[in-house]
Amino acid sequence: MLLRLGFSLIQLCCLLICISAQSFNPLPLNQRPRETNNVVLPRSFTPRSVREAFSRAQEIISSRRSTITARRRPVDPRRNVPATRHQMFLASRSRSRRLDQVQERFEEATRVLLNELNLTPEQITAGVAETDLATILEGNEVQSCQNQFNFTCQRNSRYRTFDGTCNNLRHPSWGMASSCFERLVDPDYADGTAEKRVARSGNPLPSPRRVSLEVHAHLDNPTDYVTHMFMAWGQFLDHDISLSPLSRVNNELIECCPTSDDDPSICDPILIDRDDPFFAAFGIDCLSNVRSTMCATCSLGPRQQTNQLTSYIDASHIYGPSRNESLALRSNDGTGTLRSSIFPEAGELPPGSSIPNEDQCSFQDPNLDCFETGDQRANQHPALTSLHVLMLREHNRIARSLREINGNWDDERLYQETRRIIGAIMQMITYNEFMPLVIGPERMEWFDLTVRRSGFTQYDDTVPATLVNEFSTAAYRFGHSLINSFFPEISRGSNSGSRLRDMFQYPFGLYRGQLDGLMTGLTQSPCQKFDRYMVRDVTNHLYQMRGNESGLDLASLNVNRGRDHGIPGYTTLVEFCGGPQITSWSQLDRLFQRGVRPLFERLYEDVRDIDLFSGGLAERPNQGAVIGPTFTCIMGIQMYHLKYGDRFYFEHGGQAGSFSAAQLREIKKVTLGKLMCQNTGIEDIQPNVMLYPSNRNSVRRCDELPEMDLNAWRQSLTDNFEQVFKIIRNLKKSTFFLWI
Repeated sequence: MLLRLGFSLIQLCCLLICISAQSFNPLPLNQRPRETNNVVLPRSFTPRSVREAFSRAQEIISSRRSTITARRRPVDPRRNVPATRHQMFLASRSRSRRLDQVQERFEEATRVLLNELNLTPEQITAGVAETDLATILEGNEVQSCQNQFNFTCQRNSRYRTFDGTCNNLRHPSWGMASSCFERLVDPDYADGTAEKRVARSGNPLPSPRRVSLEVHAHLDNPTDYVTHMFMAWGQFLDHDISLSPLSRVNNELIECCPTSDDDPSICDPILIDRDDPFFAAFGIDCLSNVRSTMCATCSLGPRQQTNQLTSYIDASHIYGPSRNESLALRSNDGTGTLRSSIFPEAGELPPGSSIPNEDQCSFQDPNLDCFETGDQRANQHPALTSLHVLMLREHNRIARSLREINGNWDDERLYQETRRIIGAIMQMITYNEFMPLVIGPERMEWFDLTVRRSGFTQYDDTVPATLVNEFSTAAYRFGHSLINSFFPEISRGSNSGSRLRDMFQYPFGLYRGQLDGLMTGLTQSPCQKFDRYMVRDVTNHLYQMRGNESGLDLASLNVNRGRDHGIPGYTTLVEFCGGPQITSWSQLDRLFQRGVRPLFERLYEDVRDIDLFSGGLAERPNQGAVIGPTFTCIMGIQMYHLKYGDRFYFEHGGQAGSFSAAQLREIKKVTLGKLMCQNTGIEDIQPNVMLYPSNRNSVRRCDELPEMDLNAWRQSLTDNFEQVFKIIRNLKKSTFFLWI
């Protein structure tokens, strides 16, 4: 279940990340000692005991399902709006629910063996998990499970599939939607199977809300060089590559507060102390929450979770993660465009919600619907929605231009070629503007992530572009510390704005022309510094309904989710990344920002108990980067995989979907700032909108910025002949074609 890394990445893992006198020198993965390799299973662990465990598991599951169905408490969508929104944002799709049910028997059998044979967590992780069930179980249970990840591929397609299948032709399920996360290190579950992580002593860890209050308190601490657009793009990218869906019962949202002994095991509420400085005033002692769905590993052993999206940077949050969903978002009128509507004050916007009575959004304005895009989270706040609007307009702008350039292209060709370009633009902005700020230019070079000035890169089909659980559940959530409370709207002659707590699921200002002012505000206001602090709008008011007074706590949810996913403690990942083996509290002073260590020492019994999300946010940033060394390590490895493990990555040459050298040169001209110029009323902007204007990044007129020339996609006469010959070859295969 650990991430399979190619040889070239193993070399890259020798990255040196200096912290004062301390250097990070990660060992190659194939040289890392694994203490659990020599685990011995008891003699009572036999093929017969495994078969009996599966039989017993089925009985337990049947009994549990009938009990859960009878005792479930479906959520009243209007009574607990924040919890309902949270569950709907992370709603599981049919395939994710099916994989969860397929894995249920494997997990329950693991639990039966654990209890009956008195197994240790180490025996579960490194012994039981290695069992070859195909030779033990009768019937085709293992094969049926594995068939969920078997696909037949078209080898020469120049376009991605919508669900990510067949990107890697040798491993068609790598990176696909609703497949399993991978791990950098073994998971840490209390029982080795699925029970949430506890302290090294066996005692409970500090409550997530207590960690939130003491470590992730509010502080307005803005940066002096990175704009709020940096944070916004980070979230936009996240919604392209990651969504860990939450469990359901009979496809219903579940209420887990107030707690009850009869609650289903998927309930995972966050308990609030009676003296809580915020929630106590509202009589709130519990934040409703459920566990993430498990993924079908088709094996015994520890739980793994599902990534419901394709892990590739492919703009699937714009187009949808399946063909059917993508068809519903298309105009299908011969233009290759996406559906949209034109409004007098606002211009072109996405279509209105197809389920306005169910989307937990549209009901706030009975005269206006929230928007429908390729991602169910697009309306979370208007700044995020604005980026969806921007990319929809850019798709339609490109499609209309390509239609003028190539009048013979049909709707499908126009749509697919435009989608291919938009995916490349997502990658160009991410690797050329966003990631150099995240990890710094030196580490971009070390991990071979820098966009080349010329030439092609090479795809490596041994590198899995699968999302890593430690990245999705902890490291990439660094952006939560960058969020501002206030989102300014800056337009000619007026400055206004709104608090984030008043903007959740409230995108209706976009109908009244909010886009330009909001996007200008993102590029002219700072984000918060990378540190342990998080603003109250997300720690007390997350997803609250406009006009209400309380919501959820994002920091608590992050900490809780890490424990739910079996993410090991912070010190485990420090050591994985080549850092010191931390055994004493004083060692943290070399890693953490000044004065932070005592907070953790008061909260946690053992330095090894610190949650990865919280520990990573406490680190001092690397020189020239936003984040610190441990998150840099995780981010670098992940982004390497998303680049070199993606057959359709825009810089790769020699593939069926590769761009020509001329097309690649044009794509490399694209910046997020130029996209804003071309699709809004903004006339002046700094070239890199994720950085403050400066001498090197001075504000310019929009027409001075380089522009992608779509004539590089003009179909030549040779291309036309090849298309005709292809049609003839296909016709020759038909029994109805008479060759003359």
